[in-house]
Amino acid sequence: MANDAPPLEVVSKDGVTYRIRRLTEVSQILPRLEKDRVFCAYAICQLEPGRFPHTRWYVAEGEGDEALVMHGTGSLRRSLYGFGADLFCMGDLASLDAILSLHPGPRYKSRLWAQVEHGPILKRHFRLVEDGPKLLMQEYREEVGAIDPAIVRLTGVDIGKINRLFRAVGGSLGLYRRELIDRGHWYGWVEDGRLVAVTSHETVSPSHGIAIYGRGLTHPEYRGRHHIRDQLSIALKRDTSAKYPMRLSTVDPANAAMMRRVIRTRPLRDTEEAVQVLESRAYRRGVVGLASFIRRVLARRRAREAGLAAPSGLPRREE
Repeated sequence: MANDAPPLEVVSKDGVTYRIRRLTEVSQILPRLEKDRVFCAYAICQLEPGRFPHTRWYVAEGEGDEALVMHGTGSLRRSLYGFGADLFCMGDLASLDAILSLHPGPRYKSRLWAQVEHGPILKRHFRLVEDGPKLLMQEYREEVGAIDPAIVRLTGVDIGKINRLFRAVGGSLGLYRRELIDRGHWYGWVEDGRLVAVTSHETVSPSHGIAIYGRGLTHPEYRGRHHIRDQLSIALKRDTSAKYPMRLSTVDPANAAMMRRVIRTRPLRDTEEAVQVLESRAYRRGVVGLASFIRRVLARRRAREAGLAAPSGLPRREE
């Protein structure tokens, strides 16, 4: 990456010393994620060459425990291109707290992805918009049968139609960029000469064979027609099953109708259990970020005083 890794940082909490460092190479990160490939699927997708430069990764180690954090460096505007200010967390709670105390990242998190048990630590640093656990489901079905001619594969050329549909269903932005569409797998249903429904795998990793279900929207005037939803799902699965053997989606257990559909169409293998994930949008509690900036300065000073890091300039403020 273009930026050099910052110096080692040292944090002491409850008598435990944590060493925090930034990871700048995929080879440093991927082995940690491969230990739990299903839960870490979203993070693995961020290792794609086009996405990795828009992320920052930190690891904290202390007395045999470890935590890993990824911050997407994108802004709200950049999220329209698929480079959002995301947050991924895994590992030990105290180690995670040590990282976030220094590196909470951008103020707005367009997508937070963490272990359910991380909830209390995350709420200390962020305001979560949704804080209930979701089920992370893996798709194993192979679809057969004819595809309705009303279904079309969408590309960036169709961005105007897609944004009109998003606005029609109440989307607050409706200004997605064509790069986001071209990078994922999007299908649409065209009726009466207009796009009335879409479904997508928006987050994909061709390098590692992972596709995560993104959006499924239907125009209010066409809702209740289950054949549209089912046909779009079949087309999407066929398109991605060969190239992406791991296909995942998150489902809110409180959504009874969706759960019935998931249990019917996304069966787990007998040897596996459903994985829970904490998925939400979030806002950093420290609006200015001054406190974390001061903590970073002190943490790097401790590392230098202990002879663990070379002198360097002050860390940057994280806005």
